Amino acid sequence: MKLTIVVPSFNYAQFLEACLNSIQQQNYTNFEVLIADGGSTDKSIEIIQSYCETDSRFKLVSTEDNGQADAIQKAFVHATGEVFGFLNADDTYLAKDSFAEIVRVFEHYTDIGLVSFGGYYIDAQGKWIKPINYRYHPFDGFHLMKYRTAVLQPATFWKREVYNEATWPANFNFVFDVVFFYRAFQQYSWLEMTKPIAGYRLHGDNKSMFVKSSRITELATFEELKFGQKSLRAKYLKGIAKLAAVFEGRGKIGIILNYWLYTVVNGVAFISCYRLPSI
Repeated sequence: MKLTIVVPSFNYAQFLEACLNSIQQQNYTNFEVLIADGGSTDKSIEIIQSYCETDSRFKLVSTEDNGQADAIQKAFVHATGEVFGFLNADDTYLAKDSFAEIVRVFEHYTDIGLVSFGGYYIDAQGKWIKPINYRYHPFDGFHLMKYRTAVLQPATFWKREVYNEATWPANFNFVFDVVFFYRAFQQYSWLEMTKPIAGYRLHGDNKSMFVKSSRITELATFEELKFGQKSLRAKYLKGIAKLAAVFEGRGKIGIILNYWLYTVVNGVAFISCYRLPSI
């Protein structure tokens, strides 16, 4: 069973070697790495080329794109594997047997389309901080996927047939993976495993960790896809996005206000068991 791992890259040279090393050092060797760089101006290209020159499994397949979702789509065009996944250039795999475990699960559970494993938050130096727990609500689970698509992306893998280029949400910038995973959940069986596979690096520039009105607007669009344009959930998030946009123009005080907005909105989502969406 061959694995295809896509690595979208853009100006993350300081983390890129750790990312690519964590792939190259896997003890399961039947894989390919398709790297899509969005026009990095740091040393990313030199690092990528060094791997491609010394290991034929690594390929630089794109050097320009319109964002992360577009980069991943361009890379998957070249995929020859049976199982897909993607690892952002600032993240890593945690153990040398990660790929072996992925293959073992797909070979054992032949009916599943996707599998998610566990992971850890890691710091800028690669130190493990704490386990990632997306199931912190006592009633959370896959049955709530429509209300809260909580998936650890770097630790999730899927069979080739799950990926459909025609429906890949390349028009989303922040939440394309959430949209993709929700659509996949509707069509394929999914398994959750506890083994920690991936490290999600916290370094201060993670785009998913900031309260941005543009990201919340995308989440509202996602709610429209699920519940319709007139849904309360979509209108609610559009209102939150407008409020976040007002705060964004207020400098440091705006950052503090958006932090509290994030806290309140996610607190309400938790209390309502996600009948009101989180951000």
